Amino acid sequence: MIIADEPVSALDVSIQAQIVNLLRDIQATSGIAYLVIAHDLALVHEISDRILVMYLGRIVEEGAAAAVIRQPLHPYTVALLSATPTTDPAGRRQRIVLRGEPPSPIHRPGGCPFHPRCPIARDRCGADVPSLLPSPGGSRVACFYPGEMPSPLAVAGGLA
Repeated sequence: MIIADEPVSALDVSIQAQIVNLLRDIQATSGIAYLVIAHDLALVHEISDRILVMYLGRIVEEGAAAAVIRQPLHPYTVALLSATPTTDPAGRRQRIVLRGEPPSPIHRPGGCPFHPRCPIARDRCGADVPSLLPSPGGSRVACFYPGEMPSPLAVAGGLA
């Protein structure tokens, strides 16, 4: 197993592509598994079978990479995808800018850890912690209102 923490975040785009191709080649020839830690879900989608999205150390969404990218259910996943760069001018997305600062991991808010920054949060979100439950599409999501935020990729036509 290779653990890669933000493996291409500080690299030029052409070098990023070379690293992704190298990771794919290594995986194809050796069968090695990767644990990729990154904010760039497009990168994770390129080299992963499954995606697990975490916020403040809690899993908020988990599922097959294609399903999580195609139909994100948790508002944090939607926000991460809205920040994915695109090379297609016609496919530009409306970036979701989260309000406020991330809470302290030492002094976590009550309820859902994402509720202070969540665009669709309601009273229940500040009081109760959502369980990670299966969704109809086969993913699992920890949200009381999964899927209420439209995917920025559905509107823009996918990842570029």
